[in-house]
Amino acid sequence: MAPSAVSPSPALRLIPSGQSLALGFGLLAAALALYAGARESTVFAVRDVQVESVPPAQVRLVRRALAGLSGTSLLQVGDADIQRRLASLPHVHLLGFDRAFPDQLRVRVSVERPAAVLRRGADRWLVSSEARVLRELDRPLRRPLPVVWASRGVEPEVGAILRSAEPARGVKVVAALRAADPGLARTVWYVKTVDAGLVAVLHDRMEVRLGDSTDLGLKLAAARQVLATLGREEGEPAGYVDVSVPQRPVAGKTLNSKVEP
Repeated sequence: MAPSAVSPSPALRLIPSGQSLALGFGLLAAALALYAGARESTVFAVRDVQVESVPPAQVRLVRRALAGLSGTSLLQVGDADIQRRLASLPHVHLLGFDRAFPDQLRVRVSVERPAAVLRRGADRWLVSSEARVLRELDRPLRRPLPVVWASRGVEPEVGAILRSAEPARGVKVVAALRAADPGLARTVWYVKTVDAGLVAVLHDRMEVRLGDSTDLGLKLAAARQVLATLGREEGEPAGYVDVSVPQRPVAGKTLNSKVEP
């Protein structure tokens, strides 16, 4: 009987030879060496920072904040490096970044716009529509924003969202009003919280009484309709529009409260 041929096991054919392993490890070591060299080399150093901002008004400010990354290898730039340099701009949030070799860093950010001035006695802070404290103010703004009053116990922290519910609701009113009717929003002097809820006081001292913070869009729409029909004359005593129940708005010609900032 002729001897039968024995074919190698399929599992044995899958085991790489020593020569293949040596070649693979050599290629890996070379790649790591090249990567390490590129990280330290100036070949891929950042020379151009492009910023995409929504909205675009803060592009120059963000680019200045990131200027310190110039000369750093693109391979060394990470999320933490960019976040650290944006820390001085609490209203700017990093959305993402891309490395465009050989020398360009592309950064995408979103920007929170100032919406109101938070006041606690004589102290003032600029806050965004998201109720984030942007910075402390040492003087009044050239273009006044609606004021939201806070009690003595409120401790605003720059860069953080307001933790106190009452001023946060006031900012929410301002933000909703700006989104619904920017023209009417510019007439708001300040927002206060009373036992009956939120009140927006206009520059002519007319009060818009909103009740709680639910259905703000509906309430503000009702307030706009009522204010448009009042036809108040200059010097006329301040009154109020109560839209706490937006389906049944009520207007009055006298105020029950004269609390003012």
